[in-house]
Amino acid sequence: MPSDLEFLGSLFTPLVSDVMDRLGISGYVLPHTIQSIFPDPHLKVVGYAYPCRVIPTSEYIEIDVLLKMVDSIPSDSIVVVAADSDIDAALWGGLMSTRAKTRGACGAVVNGGVRDIEQISRLEFPVFGSYRCIKDIRRRGYMAEYGVSVMIDGVRIKPRDIIFGDANGVIVIPSEHKEIIFTELHRSFDGEKRTESGLLSGKTAQELFGEFKTF
Repeated sequence: MPSDLEFLGSLFTPLVSDVMDRLGISGYVLPHTIQSIFPDPHLKVVGYAYPCRVIPTSEYIEIDVLLKMVDSIPSDSIVVVAADSDIDAALWGGLMSTRAKTRGACGAVVNGGVRDIEQISRLEFPVFGSYRCIKDIRRRGYMAEYGVSVMIDGVRIKPRDIIFGDANGVIVIPSEHKEIIFTELHRSFDGEKRTESGLLSGKTAQELFGEFKTF
């Protein structure tokens, strides 16, 4: 029997979004501007949220908290770096990816810039961001806290929420709704597979929707 994370990794984010909408648990899709920095139609990244908060500043603030954060990353996590507002600088880079990977993290999601693209590519470490950016975080922002709830474009992300990213984007499964969401995902995924099989065999979309309520 696959674990919840393994099962989720066999799905795709639009199905998860549709299921959550049907359950009335909407508002957990991250903005479409946050995409994988390396386009890959087969990409699937699943892990537990490890959220961090960056605050904009024009002062030079050393990266002490950031260094403590990367040394504390839990295994099976996806590091979520949320800036209070855009700082026009990199929130994630190559050395952070290196440390995160050695800590057992599954990937990173940031609502801002990503740099050191070649280095991250060599690591094969999945990173989702809003844009590629050369600039350093110093004098533009600083990591204020980690292991706390954060907000990205109105979406609240708490420690141990489940993060699922693929070629479509990123969605959050809130921990308090996990059981009901996964129960419905199992049912819906079965209907999805049966509908696809029926379409391939020549059945109409209308008759299959009537049978499985999925399209």
